[in-house]
Amino acid sequence: MMGLHPCYVKANYEEELSIIEKELRTGNYIAVGEIGMDKYWELDFIQEQEIALKRQLILAHELDLPVALHTRNANQEVLAIIKELQLDGLRGVFHCFSGTIEEAETMIKLGFYLGIGGVLTYKNGGLDKIVMDIPLEHLVLETDGPYLSPHPHRGKRNQPAFINYVAEKLAEIKNISKKEVADITSANARKLFRL
Repeated sequence: MMGLHPCYVKANYEEELSIIEKELRTGNYIAVGEIGMDKYWELDFIQEQEIALKRQLILAHELDLPVALHTRNANQEVLAIIKELQLDGLRGVFHCFSGTIEEAETMIKLGFYLGIGGVLTYKNGGLDKIVMDIPLEHLVLETDGPYLSPHPHRGKRNQPAFINYVAEKLAEIKNISKKEVADITSANARKLFRL
């Protein structure tokens, strides 16, 4: 993946986007990301984040690549941008999904998957209640390594091997086997990224 993460959008974002576009046009990538908006860490360049997101969404659509969307405290803003651009066939994943069931339903209607990671295993994370009502066909599992390690490794460096804990928790919530969770979410990832 290649993309300008919203937390790295600064005054030189035009230069950064130019480099990213040139690199993406090599054909060596399967997705554009992480891109999006972040209203948690930095608000100084929020308008530039929006511009950078729009340009990268348009480029992803042109190159027929999925996007990995970072939307920390900005689900509504990113959804509004996607709706505004009306890019038929745009696909992707809302990385580290943390939103409401209504937002999840809107994301799914727009053709996106929800990325589910370690937060699902947190005692008071609340994500368990939301994914209970979302069919597995709309979910992909992810790590967000080195961040957001699942319980019982919370606070430690995350790694791909820990995705097993996320699959176990999702299987418990859905009352199905871990194998079924793995089979369906892996098929979703292969479809999304055309693997």
